This record gives sequence, structure tokens and C-alpha cells, in this order.
Amino acid sequence: MRHIVTIYRWELQRIFSNWRKTATLFLLPAVILTIALNIFPLLMNYLSTGSFVSRPIIIVDAPDSFKQYLDENIDANVFSYEFWSYNRLNQVTKDEGIHQVVKNGTVICSFWSGEKNTDFDKKIAEYYDEIYSGEHVESNAVVYVAYSASSIGGQALAEQFKQNVLDKYQNDLITILGGEYSLIGSDLFYIDSFNPVTRFMDFRISANSSASRVIPGILMIMMYYCVYSLAEDMFAQEKSRGFLTKLFMTPVPASHFIIGKTLAIVYIASVSTYITTFVMFFASWINRSNSAMSLLPFGLFLTPTQLLIIAIAVPVTCFLMCALCLSIIFALDRLQDTIVNLQLPLLLFLADFFIQMFRATRPMTIEYFIPIHNALAVMSETFNSQEKFWHVAVLVLLNSAIALLIYRRIIRRQGFESNKRK
Repeated sequence: MRHIVTIYRWELQRIFSNWRKTATLFLLPAVILTIALNIFPLLMNYLSTGSFVSRPIIIVDAPDSFKQYLDENIDANVFSYEFWSYNRLNQVTKDEGIHQVVKNGTVICSFWSGEKNTDFDKKIAEYYDEIYSGEHVESNAVVYVAYSASSIGGQALAEQFKQNVLDKYQNDLITILGGEYSLIGSDLFYIDSFNPVTRFMDFRISANSSASRVIPGILMIMMYYCVYSLAEDMFAQEKSRGFLTKLFMTPVPASHFIIGKTLAIVYIASVSTYITTFVMFFASWINRSNSAMSLLPFGLFLTPTQLLIIAIAVPVTCFLMCALCLSIIFALDRLQDTIVNLQLPLLLFLADFFIQMFRATRPMTIEYFIPIHNALAVMSETFNSQEKFWHVAVLVLLNSAIALLIYRRIIRRQGFESNKRK
């Protein structure tokens, strides 16, 4: 045990004594991912609209109730707005056509009371008064949202605007314009829009749902990148130079070298992943723009129990990843072949990331029994607050058991236990 601890500390000291290696392993991945996550919305906006600048939402003939709603609801102001009159809209569409206006990703929201020269708010207020009087009436008031179907950014912006602003504004109309009907209508309770708890929970639901599609896959790629880089440095390079063979000829059991180096790899990869996770959480909380294309919406949050699950899943997964890397390293002789084969699993993790990002269903039961992939499933469910004890138990037991079997097989095949100086 003393030898294992000594080797473990020696490898850590070798990494931390070189500030370049320390920065590369602990800070560089987090910085690169943060930059990539912030550039992605700009890139998608450019590909869909031809511009890096986000287009404002054009509000046509906005009623006073809508302006009041925008003033009183902070979450509605994550969008930028440009207010037009009907005359201006008619003139622009007459000159350019509505399709040219929305072609670049612009979204137009127009209010129509159902009758010419009639105020939208007045028509809605009359509608509630008639319902309160017991009359069976229908409202012809409509809110139109126009966007280009050929613009990905325009579609995403329109959908986000509808869900985050228009739907909530529609529900608040009974409070704003309902008059006496609001006292007996279906909405009996009014939630203070400035209540920090309710506002925080609203943000958390949408942010965590989006994060469940992105962060687990990113962490998997991040973990394997660190593990295979360290395994290449501590094992493949030393094996190629013949230094590893010399170590195995010392009085220290060769298996102790394997265990000590493995613990160092798992520790460094885990800490690096924790730092990256923290940086992504921090990036989420400073992302007040809440772009429709943003991969990390504002308000990402996990409970202490959920954080503990992530903290457990990371080292267990790194442990199995390291075992996979060592099986490749000791199965091949040439360094070039080893490096190529170590990089191949990255393609699988990248494919897993995109599948998770665009899938519309939750993980199936069988996915929790697929080694390494089950970590992605567990983390995804954790962000969605759907975690279960048996999910975590299967992850820990299955991945640890497979990793131990691989290590045992490596040690036996190489004859490490007996390959030491008497």
C-alpha cells in the first residue's frame, strides 16, 4: 500500500510541478468549452440569418397591457424589441414584402383586436365583461407571430418568444383586463412576478432541461480526453521509451505501479471535470441573454443530492475509461498504433453527444446497463430531477466491476505479479 501511495504522489507531483501541464489539464478544457458554448449561438445565428447580431422582435401596434407586462416581468426582457405601427408595417411590407422582412431571422408579433379602429385592450376588457354578465361570447382578438420557415434562428426565436412571453402574457390578461370576472374566473391565485423563488424555479426548469441534453455529453468527452491523454503520457510514452519495463524490474510489484498511476489519472481527470462543470454552471448564471440558440440557458442549478450523484459518477466513469485505455496500450506494441486506437473512442463519445442532444425521449432501462454510456444516462436524468437510487447503484457496481476485471486481466496477461526482482 505504501508503494501505491508513493507512486500516486510522485505522478501528481510530476504534473503539478509543471505549470503548463497543470493549466492544460485543469484550465484549458474548461476555457475552450466555455468559449465554444458562447460562440455556438453566434455561429448558429450567422448560419441562419447571415449576421452575428441577434435580430430584435418587431412588435406591431402593441397594446398598453403588453407594454405593462414587459415592464413588470424581467424574464420577458431577455429579448430585444422594436415597436412599429401598422402604418409602418404596411409600408415596409408594401416595399419589400413580408417574406423579405422575416427572411433574415426577424420575428414579427402583431396584435389584432378583430375589428378595425378598435383598441386591443378595450376589446379584451369588453370580452371579460360580457362573460361576467353571463353571455356566451367568443373573442376575435388574435396575436399573430410571423417568421421565416427557412430560418432556423427565426423559428427558434419565435418558439422561445411564444413560450416565455406570449403564453404567460395571455394568462396574465385576466388579471390585467379581467375586471370583475377575474374575481370569479378560473385563475384564483396570482403569483408575484417578483418572487425570487418562483422566478428561480421557472428558470431552473427550462435551464436544466436544456442542460440535460448538452452537459452530460460534454463531460463524457472531457473525461475521456483527460484520461487518454494522461494514460498516453504515463503508460504509452513510458512503454515506448522502455522506461516502464525498467520500473517493472524494480523490487516494487509492477501491479503497484499500475494501481498508483491509475489512481493519479482518475484523480486528475475527475478534478478537471469538476472544474469544467463549475465553469459551465458559472457560464449559465452570467448568460442573462438567454438566447434561443444558447446551449446553457440562464438558471442552471442542482440540489446537493444531485451534485453528489454527479460527483460519484465522474470518478467511477474515469476509472473504467482508464482501464479501457490501458487495455489498448498493453495490447499494442507500436506507439503510433496505440495513439490512433486511443483516439477512436472519442468518435463514439462525440456521436453519443449529438444523439443525446437531439433525442426526444428519456434514457431507456437498458441504457443503464451499457458500460460508460450509463454515466451519460444517469447524469442526464439527474439534471432533469429524474434520478433514481438503482440507476446510480448500477452505474457504480457495473462500471467498477468491469474495470477491475480488465485490470486483473492486464496484470495476469503481462505477468506483472511475478515480473519483479527477487
